[in-house]
Amino acid sequence: MPSFQYHLFKPLMRIARWSQGNFPVQDANAFVRFRQLADRVANVAMRPPRDVKAESDSPGGVTGDWLIPTNAPGNPVMLFLHGGGIAFGWNNPLRRELAYLARFAGLRAFGVDYHLIPEYLYPVAHDECYAVYRALLQQGKQIVLIGESSGAALALATLLRAKAEGLSQPLLCALISPVVDYGFKDARIWQSDDPFAHPKFTAEMHNHYVAGNDTTLPDLSPVSADLSGIAPLYVIAGENEIMRSEVDCLTQAAQRYNVPMETLLCPHVWHSWHALAPQLPEATRALEVLGTAISQRISK
Repeated sequence: MPSFQYHLFKPLMRIARWSQGNFPVQDANAFVRFRQLADRVANVAMRPPRDVKAESDSPGGVTGDWLIPTNAPGNPVMLFLHGGGIAFGWNNPLRRELAYLARFAGLRAFGVDYHLIPEYLYPVAHDECYAVYRALLQQGKQIVLIGESSGAALALATLLRAKAEGLSQPLLCALISPVVDYGFKDARIWQSDDPFAHPKFTAEMHNHYVAGNDTTLPDLSPVSADLSGIAPLYVIAGENEIMRSEVDCLTQAAQRYNVPMETLLCPHVWHSWHALAPQLPEATRALEVLGTAISQRISK
């Protein structure tokens, strides 16, 4: 059964969806103003846990933060590619989310602060995420690659770029509420009644980043590419969320190319529910399950 907190949060998610539905999505600068306001509020209200240390770094010349739990080893590490439609960036809520995941997995994790629209368009975010991945490999790191929402397509594109260049695949690629096609060509997304995420708002953020490029490119629709030889996938998503059909598309592609894939669908919850840990028990549980799955995979 859903938690008490679930019933408190869900009406707030409905308000957020309504706001997204009335947002001036054609104006890229409106996303900037919204981002600046949201970050000012969220960076004060949502801070990482104190027992996870944060250290700034710039592997591959790309800035970000290491989130380091107590007694975490130096290797392997997690590489985290955040979501937000390439419109919303690295902030305290994301640091908090990654800190909890790092704690549950018992690993240090690097969150990439890639550049955002409207100043930076495709392929900037892709190039920066791949640069960090390549730099960590050059440092001798074994990597668990994690992509959430928009970051899932960045993660899959990173795997495909690594395969094309003959670089090592990560130990595991974990995807949370994954976007796998920046063209949003599956009609089921437009029919979604996700309590939080509005389809028009979601798609238009990505359209600004795509900037008229062909959305069948492997970078922008990795689910349409040849996935053979990529790392095993572990996918976690909400049962009722907007990216539910994207999970189905990825499942079919993984089966087509014999990619091992394990999927967990969490009941009742909406897109990005996991970011509400620790206030929402369902969110904390999702990060705990994912962290445990990662820990078990690397211990094999």
